[in-house]
Amino acid sequence: MNILLVSTFEGGFQPNTIATAATPLIKDGFHVSVLDTYVEGVQENRFSSADLVAISIPLFDAVHAGIEVAKMARTINPNAHITFFGQHATIHANRLAGKYSDSCVCGEWEKPLVYLARHLSGDTQSEIPGVLFAEQAKKGVYVHPFMSRDHLDVPSRHLLPPLYKYPQRQIDKLLGSPQIVGSTEIARGCHHKCLYCSVYAAYDGKVILIPEEIVLEDVRQLVEGGMTHLTFIDADFFNAKYHGIKILRKLHAEFPHLTYDFTTRVDHILENKETLREMKELGVKFITSALEFPSDEVLDAVAKETTVSDIEDAIAYLREIGIKLNPTFIMFNPWTKLEDLSTFRAFVAENQLEDIIDPIQYETRLYLYKGSPLLSRPSIQALELTEYEFHYEWKHPDPQIDELYYKILSPPEEGIFKRCCLKC
Repeated sequence: MNILLVSTFEGGFQPNTIATAATPLIKDGFHVSVLDTYVEGVQENRFSSADLVAISIPLFDAVHAGIEVAKMARTINPNAHITFFGQHATIHANRLAGKYSDSCVCGEWEKPLVYLARHLSGDTQSEIPGVLFAEQAKKGVYVHPFMSRDHLDVPSRHLLPPLYKYPQRQIDKLLGSPQIVGSTEIARGCHHKCLYCSVYAAYDGKVILIPEEIVLEDVRQLVEGGMTHLTFIDADFFNAKYHGIKILRKLHAEFPHLTYDFTTRVDHILENKETLREMKELGVKFITSALEFPSDEVLDAVAKETTVSDIEDAIAYLREIGIKLNPTFIMFNPWTKLEDLSTFRAFVAENQLEDIIDPIQYETRLYLYKGSPLLSRPSIQALELTEYEFHYEWKHPDPQIDELYYKILSPPEEGIFKRCCLKC
């Protein structure tokens, strides 16, 4: 059986999702190939001999591109079974299966993809956990997301395009020199329940740790691939505080010149000051943190459980110990007032962020995907919403703010995405 794993976009990094999906399928005896259209383009000939086409949609940026790939695959190879997997496959399973695919994987994908491949090969097992089939979706059946703690393995990166094909301009800027950037994760999911976050929508507060030896072995193969800097793409690195610092200590001992960055919340920065001092010595160069917007009203609206004062304290502490902060924002959101936008530049200047912020962050806008916990909030329900297949467009209560947004919006550059997070 021939299986083609397809990625369209994974934050501009080498795609972890298809690399992790490939390993158990290969070990189960299937012939697996991969295609990353982000750097390889859409190679139509790759679809003609596939029995199973599995399309990764870990981020909302990948959903529509993934659907276009599915349509093309159906035209080229009508007999192939098409499925989606990844975080946004979990969120949109009942909107995808039956209309754009023959099935959809909900939750963790490694074991369900193996079960699905076996089923398509003639295995008659009665239940396939975590897989929603088209006929079930048409009847409105809900499939519980598959969650497990013993299903992970070292990603099959040898199948992927080389790391140098995934440049990261913001990382080069923050480190002051060109880097070969790799990415991995020490955990999936997140304990926190920020209402806008698709990690919360997909994992409901659950966290699955990646075993230490798997992380270490993955980093070894990334280093062999030329990596000079490693991004941990976890939703929050401090979901597993001791797990993370133990891994960093071992990596620094083995690769003393390797540098790192990760994502965490401002409250975790303030709670882990001594740990961060050690991390600085272990090679952590910068930390990405979703500041959302420097307004307590906005922070409360998305259940961030932090304050503007916390943000400023965290910025000051990281500056003190010599770790850069790479801030992300939801610049345009329903709760920001016109006077907030006028004071934002003062916040940036006072906290010495002018030369650090990625300019794209000034154009980010709240994305209301279907399945977002925010949709249950009265402040969102009171907005003028326009429904689309996978999301809602919203209008700000103050038309001047929307006018400003569309006025400053720049045309998209190739490979540059207006996003606030690596996991959304």
